[in-house]
Formats: sequence, structure tokens, C-alpha cells
Amino acid sequence: MTSDDLAAALQAAGFLGVDQEGGIVFARAGGPAAPEFQARFDSGWHLSLSRPLRAPLASITAWNIAHPDAPLDIHHGETRLTLSLHMPLADQLQRWARLAEGFTAQSVLWRRAQRAGGEGM
Repeated sequence: MTSDDLAAALQAAGFLGVDQEGGIVFARAGGPAAPEFQARFDSGWHLSLSRPLRAPLASITAWNIAHPDAPLDIHHGETRLTLSLHMPLADQLQRWARLAEGFTAQSVLWRRAQRAGGEGM
């Protein structure tokens, strides 16, 4: 599957902001304000979504037990969700959308729990 094929599949599945650059496919799972994820090819397509925080190790462990094929890790100082795509592709893309939404919502909760007193609004 080429990056053009994956981009077309993402668009057909309802993902927004689908774009390509240098063989990497970018898109958003959710509305226009949803965070952007990327797909890279390395012996298959791998989707990843990073959030600018370090999730607690216990939370990462719990997530990875619940989602062993869509693990979290810390990559370049951020918490990252990954999923390797398999067939049937449409099912995997819908699953990715649910995982990305859940991860994004959980990231907000983790970030709020990490705030110092008086930080933010």
C-alpha cells in the first residue's frame, strides 16, 4: 500500500486534514481541532499520535495492558500512542479513531493532574 492509497483510505474513512509530505501521511481523527497524527511506513504502516506531556508510568502500564497492540511510550519527551495497521484496513482505521480520541481525552486528565498550584486557569 502506497502513501497515496493510505491517504485515500483515511479520507474515505472520514479523517480530516489528510496530507502527505516525504512519504509520511498526516491526518486528524475527529474535528478540525483534534491533534494531528502521522503514518510512517517501515515494514508496514504505523500510525502515531503524540501529546506534549509525560503520562505517569502506572498509567502507561495500565493502558498497555488494556491495549497491547496500541501501546503508549515516551518519545522525545512526549507520550505517544502507536498502532500498526493490518487488514481489513477500514476496521483498523475506525479502531484508530476511537483509540486516538480516548488517548487525547486521557491526556487532558493526566495534564490537569500534573499542574502545579495556581498554574493555568
